[in-house]
Amino acid sequence: MNVKKIISVLLSCVLVLSLPITAYAADKKLSSDMSLEDLQKFAKKNTYSYKIYEYEKENAEMQKDGKENELEYYEYLLRSTSKSDEKYYEYKLKVSELKKEAGLAKMDFEYYVEDKEDIDRKLLDMSLKSKYYELCRLDGQRKNQQLKVNHLKKRAEIETVKLKSGQSTDNEKQLADMSLKLAENELSAVKKSMGSKKRELADFLNQYEDTDNFSVKCSLQDKISYQKFDSKKLWKKFSENSFELEKERRGMEFDGDHLEEVKKIYGEDSDTYKSCKNSYEIDKLNFEARENEYKAKIAALISDYDTAWLEYAACLEYNKILRDKLSILKVSYDSGNVSELDYLEQYSDIKAEMSKIDNALVKADLLGDRLKLIEEGVLSE
Repeated sequence: MNVKKIISVLLSCVLVLSLPITAYAADKKLSSDMSLEDLQKFAKKNTYSYKIYEYEKENAEMQKDGKENELEYYEYLLRSTSKSDEKYYEYKLKVSELKKEAGLAKMDFEYYVEDKEDIDRKLLDMSLKSKYYELCRLDGQRKNQQLKVNHLKKRAEIETVKLKSGQSTDNEKQLADMSLKLAENELSAVKKSMGSKKRELADFLNQYEDTDNFSVKCSLQDKISYQKFDSKKLWKKFSENSFELEKERRGMEFDGDHLEEVKKIYGEDSDTYKSCKNSYEIDKLNFEARENEYKAKIAALISDYDTAWLEYAACLEYNKILRDKLSILKVSYDSGNVSELDYLEQYSDIKAEMSKIDNALVKADLLGDRLKLIEEGVLSE
């Protein structure tokens, strides 16, 4: 192992740990009206996972080099030792064990070089998208609650005028004022929740200071398209592309080779061989069980996605009817057939119904993203 390289990495780690928490905080500050794309671009430069990745990759390379050097050393000892020497079989088993460790360490390093950075970015983007959607849904609630406040404020104004002219009572006036106050409190609570979510989003992007000018431009997609996922095909792609499954399979291949070495040395009737064989068979069964769990999770996710999509499609159709109702309501109001108060109340109710599509869209879209990641071998929680 290269000693100078190890010292260099250790010094780098000490330097990173000694920096204040905001040292990596970004080449720039969060700005106003940031879209999802803006946030994702910002995350690439300012989220710790992108900084840590380089150190993890270097550690993986060190592990690979260390195990390969250790394997080379014991292979040398094995070649230099006579079969009659009591150390010979000890070295032989050690070489078998180190082949597994070196092989898996090499797989880890190759994963960091070829795939992990891209996978990490996609997982980060999906997590960021989920947080962005949470803020957008709260923004939708805020807009709906503001419409409710508008019509209740109008009702309270009308009750005040009616009370002065003797057409209403104190009780009706108080009820109108109370309804308005409750609606305003709910609006205030939603705004407070939005502030908390915005703060959470800023923290996620490692921005802990100077976020007064930070705001998000909430804009959900107008429409999403249905994607057909087949459980068997998706499992096949996941099985082929999953690094963890491939690593586990390779590990069992090494274990099988090691078991054969134990058999040659101790014999298949020995307790040592039987114990190793039992452990090997248990590991195989556990692996099969994990594969079945993955298959079940994938099937369940596809079912959840299809259900979410049907709900979203139903909302799409329902919203067509609601848009027609809004058009009719506007015509009635403009022609004087509907009062301003009735217009504001009905408009608020219809818009609240129409906003139900947002939850369905978000759920279906995020589930679709998770299923697309599964195709690449990633089964995220």
